[in-house]
Amino acid sequence: MPTARSTGPSPRKPDSSASHRSVQECTASTSLPSRMDWAKRPTMRVSRRIRATEKRSSVTDWCRTCRREGSPVSSEPAAPADPTTLKVYTWWDVTKFEHLQKMQQDFEAANPDIKLEFVTIPSKYADTMVTKLAGGEIPDVMMLAMDQVPRYALNGMLLPLDDLASQEYKDALYPVVKDALTVNGTMYAAARDVTPKVMYLNTKMFEDAGIEIPADTWTMDEFVEIAKQLTKGSGADAQWGYYWKNYTDQTFAMIAAFGGELYSEDGKASVLSTDENTQKAVQFMYDLYNTYKVCPSATQAAQFGDSEFAPFMANKVAMQIGALSTASTFDANGTEYTVLPMPYVDGVSKTSSFVNTWVIPKTARNPELSWRVVEFLSGKEGQQIALDMNYGLPASTMVDTTEFEAKTPYNKYFVQALETAVPYPTNLNGSEFQNMFQKECESLWAGAVSPEEFAQRVDEQAAPILSK
Repeated sequence: MPTARSTGPSPRKPDSSASHRSVQECTASTSLPSRMDWAKRPTMRVSRRIRATEKRSSVTDWCRTCRREGSPVSSEPAAPADPTTLKVYTWWDVTKFEHLQKMQQDFEAANPDIKLEFVTIPSKYADTMVTKLAGGEIPDVMMLAMDQVPRYALNGMLLPLDDLASQEYKDALYPVVKDALTVNGTMYAAARDVTPKVMYLNTKMFEDAGIEIPADTWTMDEFVEIAKQLTKGSGADAQWGYYWKNYTDQTFAMIAAFGGELYSEDGKASVLSTDENTQKAVQFMYDLYNTYKVCPSATQAAQFGDSEFAPFMANKVAMQIGALSTASTFDANGTEYTVLPMPYVDGVSKTSSFVNTWVIPKTARNPELSWRVVEFLSGKEGQQIALDMNYGLPASTMVDTTEFEAKTPYNKYFVQALETAVPYPTNLNGSEFQNMFQKECESLWAGAVSPEEFAQRVDEQAAPILSK
């Protein structure tokens, strides 16, 4: 996957190109109560009531004896037990994200026996967490990007969740989400939120240029013509029609729009030189930079700030792919914008979606308590908070999107994308591949290589990486 980061507040996940050893030998199985155990609980409760009755009888007899003998009897109630503190590791700083604070408050209010402590790992998250798990530093719950789930699961680091998640939970997941949570048919993750990609339009730049906002059935040809019209000026007055930072999820969103792929079906090779739709997408992106010249270079874009959306917020870029959390970034900046679906190609609007997840380490000390946290964060309550505060689309159809869609004329496009998006492709060796891929993309966007040369170079380098 792309480098872990916030897509707006949905941070970009760190790439993990560094080598790592398997921590499978460092982990031990954690047993969970079987379904039979759960089935026995009514009987267990009856037994507990009988024992409780016996205890109350004994206590009453003891108290009567105390009174007869003049012994003092305390009337003060027993002090409540201290709540259990569970550590939740994330690449987000909870002090900076109000929706996480709201989730924490609501969870602790509903679960007074548990206190959440958020621990922030701000950079190189995926590799850092591998090292921590191998060294015995075990979170109770941790955030994990979908492209890292196979890596962690196949190295024995994650607790399977099939016996914890209800069938109702699984059945309610949007199709684009299901693949992100499972590895070889086993569920290892629960969805944090979903980020289907849409196209953001800078309405101020459109208005200043006298260009009408296109219909939501716009085509890729219309997109190109508008980008050309909005690209003009030079030096400090320069502006551009379109931009995307060299992150693999941004690049794949355009590949998905053309119906392309990154990997072969078995994941052992890349298909940039063999898949016809992928070739069309690569040629198109090359042309945006080098033929139509509607995109700023990385150096030109960087002058407006470090954020991938800085040129857009500076009213220097008119169109850019983003997710729901991008809206929060623009709102905070006072940027004028609207949203459209991805432009149509061959009569269809297609997009991609990334899923961030919550997972439980295999050696978590209290897996049942950990699941209560994950169940809340990934369930109806937690996902509703994320949606209502514009930090992510829900992974579940159980979340009510009615009010969200009514807020703006364009929010419906986010929800529609949940039904039509394809999942961002994951691979066990994806981090190493993506580092190589992004480096080769730099040469392609700069016009240093042709689309054909680029595709061939990527596929050749991918073979030894993906076949490990």
